[in-house]
Amino acid sequence: MMSVKRGLPIAALASLLLGACSSTMDQTPQETGAEPQMSTLEVEAFYRDRSMLPPGSELTVTLADVSRMDVPAKVLASKTVPIAGGPPYRVELSYDAGQVVANMRYNLRAQISQDGKLRYTTTEHTDPFSNGAPATPVKVMLQKARIPDSSLTNTYWKAITLGGKAVTVGAREPNMRLYMDGRVSGFLGCNQFTGQYVTAPPKALRFEGIANTRKMCMDGMAQEQALSEALLATTHYEITGEKLVLFNQQNQVLLTFQAVYMN
Repeated sequence: MMSVKRGLPIAALASLLLGACSSTMDQTPQETGAEPQMSTLEVEAFYRDRSMLPPGSELTVTLADVSRMDVPAKVLASKTVPIAGGPPYRVELSYDAGQVVANMRYNLRAQISQDGKLRYTTTEHTDPFSNGAPATPVKVMLQKARIPDSSLTNTYWKAITLGGKAVTVGAREPNMRLYMDGRVSGFLGCNQFTGQYVTAPPKALRFEGIANTRKMCMDGMAQEQALSEALLATTHYEITGEKLVLFNQQNQVLLTFQAVYMN
C-alpha cells in the first residue's frame, strides 16, 4: 500500500507565514538584533523666575516611552550635566531613533538638583515626536519644586536679613540653632550667644535669657546689637520651605534666616 504525505492546508500555511512576518515587524531593534540608529535631540530647559543657580547644580534630561499606562515608563535616553547661572540650559541627548515608533507616546522630562535636592522639575507633558520630526531645540519649562518645610529645631539657621536689609557677613556668618531641650545658641557676628526659647501653638516663639560673650570687634558691633534686640522682640515665627521669618507683636518682619544643611 502506498504511503501518502499529508501537509498543511494552503490557507493555514499562508496564515502561519503572515503571522510570523507580523511578529517580526512588531519587534524593537534590540529584539531583532538591529544596529542602533543613533540620533541627537537638542533640548533647551528653562524656568521663568530670576533665580541664579550656584555651582554644583545639575540638570538631568530624560526621554521615555510612556505609551503603556499599566507599566513603568521605558527610559530611552538620559543625561546629567553640571550647570550654573541662569537659564536657558542646553543639552544634547543621544537616543536610538529605531526605538521611536509612530503613534506611540513619548515624554521629555527635565529636573534640576542641587546638593542632591530637587530644585526644579517639569510638570507638563512634552512629546518631541508628536508632530513628526522634533523641533530644534525642543523647549521644556521647569517649575520650582515644592521644598518641605525645615524643622525649627536642630536646624542651622543662617541670618539673611535684619529689618529688611541684608545682613553683613564678616569672617563668619551670623547664625543660630534651636535645640529640642529649649536651648538656643549661635553667633552674632562678633560674639557667641546662648539662651532659652519657648514656643506655643500655633507659631508663638519667645527668646529668654540671651547672654553673649564680651569680645569687642572693630566692625559689626551695631549690627550685633540689633540682632540681639530683634531676637528679644520676637513673638512669633513662620517657616516656608527653608526660610524662617521672625516677627514682633505688630507682625513686622524682624529677621529672616535660611536653613543650611551640613555635609
